[in-house]
Amino acid sequence: MKPLNNVVKKFLIVALLSAVLITSFELLVPKKLNALTLRELSNQIASLSDEQEALVEEIITVEASIKTKANEIEQLTGRISIVENELEGLNHERKTLEKSIKEKKQLLEKRIIYSYKYSRNSVLKMIMAARDINEFISMLYLMRNIMKKDADLIESIRLEKESHDRIMRKSEEKKKELNQSRNLLEEEKKKLEAKRELDRQLLEKVKGEKAEVQQTLEAIRERIAKIQPEGIILAGEWRMVATAYYAGGGGLNGNGITATGLRARKGIIAVDPSVIRLGTKLYIEGYGEAIAADTGGWIKGNRVDLCFDTLEECYRYGRRKIYVYLME
Repeated sequence: MKPLNNVVKKFLIVALLSAVLITSFELLVPKKLNALTLRELSNQIASLSDEQEALVEEIITVEASIKTKANEIEQLTGRISIVENELEGLNHERKTLEKSIKEKKQLLEKRIIYSYKYSRNSVLKMIMAARDINEFISMLYLMRNIMKKDADLIESIRLEKESHDRIMRKSEEKKKELNQSRNLLEEEKKKLEAKRELDRQLLEKVKGEKAEVQQTLEAIRERIAKIQPEGIILAGEWRMVATAYYAGGGGLNGNGITATGLRARKGIIAVDPSVIRLGTKLYIEGYGEAIAADTGGWIKGNRVDLCFDTLEECYRYGRRKIYVYLME
């Protein structure tokens, strides 16, 4: 039986340690609750209103930027259209120029053939065959003019080709530059449109949050208005699960003295200090004014324990879901 007893002891030790760890974790990380006060809700609504206004202004600014970008894109598209028309005209000129160059090349080829056919010796014979000095001079002048025209023709072809290439190149570069600028503007416009959409989604979210907070605030005000005691100002509420304990039973600490040193009596309630601070003045419908002055091992999160003077009152109260109101 000894081995069995050892196993049982080890199991109990592990279970005890696990319980201690779980309890410690719950103490260190209490359940998050919404402690709602009228002032906090009003401040939250004001903050959401400011955020809503800022988003509306940002959307208006972004839409203005989108419109500006759209106008710039439209202007660039117009300029690109003009350049394309210029290129079309240049292409027409190019065809005309190519035809002219072709004709001049053909003429030049004929002259080259002529020069080849009548070589230098032949030309010299022609000159030397002149009957007199006047004919000799005329022949020289003729040959000089022929050579000059050939040179002018070659230079004309070269200049026209260079001019054409330069104009075409500049026009193509200008069109490319304008297209790049338009593409950049379109990218910027898309980014602005995406930002506008995101801002609109955020705006709808803020509007929803604001409406939700306003509804919560109005609901609290309506509940307070229904139970508003004379001479007391209620400033907020907690949604709680309430139980009762007997003052004559020694209190939660077992000796009738609460965690704050006060004696247990009606009007003293036990709370989780991480939710409601000790010393906070409270009001509970059907119970009256109270003060958070005690704690308890089982009073964690959204739980409170109300002290009563008799056991009968405790039994009658039982366990309830209530609103605990904060007193100013």
